[in-house]
Amino acid sequence: MNVFIYANSYDGNSGGILVLHRLCHLINQLEGCRAWLVGATPLSTNRPDPKRIAAELKWYVYGKRRFQTNPLWQTPVWQNGKLPDDAVVVYPEVTNGNPLRAKRVVRWFLHQPGYHTGVIDYGKGELWFKFNSAIDDFSRADSVLSTHELKVIYYPLDIYQPVEGADDHRTLECCHMVRKGTDKPAVHPAGSVAVDGLSHQEMAEVFRRARRFISYDDYTAYSIFAVLSGCESIVVPGKGRSITDWYPQESDRYGLAYGFEPQQLEWAAATRHKVSEHILAEHEKSRQNVIQAIDEIRHYFNQ
Repeated sequence: MNVFIYANSYDGNSGGILVLHRLCHLINQLEGCRAWLVGATPLSTNRPDPKRIAAELKWYVYGKRRFQTNPLWQTPVWQNGKLPDDAVVVYPEVTNGNPLRAKRVVRWFLHQPGYHTGVIDYGKGELWFKFNSAIDDFSRADSVLSTHELKVIYYPLDIYQPVEGADDHRTLECCHMVRKGTDKPAVHPAGSVAVDGLSHQEMAEVFRRARRFISYDDYTAYSIFAVLSGCESIVVPGKGRSITDWYPQESDRYGLAYGFEPQQLEWAAATRHKVSEHILAEHEKSRQNVIQAIDEIRHYFNQ
């Protein structure tokens, strides 16, 4: 089976891009499957406007040639123009329509449909997968939402780890990240260090110096990276969202406090030791999830 994954150039600081590239790599470890990346264009995520058209032209001139991949992963980039007739294309939920004009479309919901674009423009006869339990069920006539989650994670455990005796050198009281949490009121203390936009290495250095990390983004992996670095990690709750709305599955909340209540801080401290083991299990589970998804795709499209 030939699978083509519609993705942006590799960026280790973008969780969505990272897992699309990781999916390609994992599929290429399976017998009887081949996967390629296809460069996503700016116009594929929303309706055209002058800025997006200009971005599209710039991408064709410069971005297409500079498409980056992770050199440690098996993620070839499709350069041969038209896709083969038996192609299965995987689009993230931010992609509207069917820009590659594929006959077999899989839509992967890495976030709630329409959250980033304000537009939901999906086709008929598609197979949909949710990334995890935090994604709401979504249904439309003539397409199918799988009952199995396609959760693929990759955490750079070599970068995010505490230094022996680091607690004695935590001179920074707090650091924080906003990312997709711009709608939430500021609750971090004066003097807190903003870490948005830092590289993984820079982020790890801050986490090893900080006592507390506050995330306004409900779902960024940096909350877990902070825990791995020995830093207390707190997620600012969204308005009207309970803890089970946030993450229904308890193991997804290990090491994290949802808000500042003492009970949540105690939970985070008590479960912090489970995070590394959980991540290793999730890496293996990611591989199994891909195997299961490929089997379902084969059956759905009679491949």
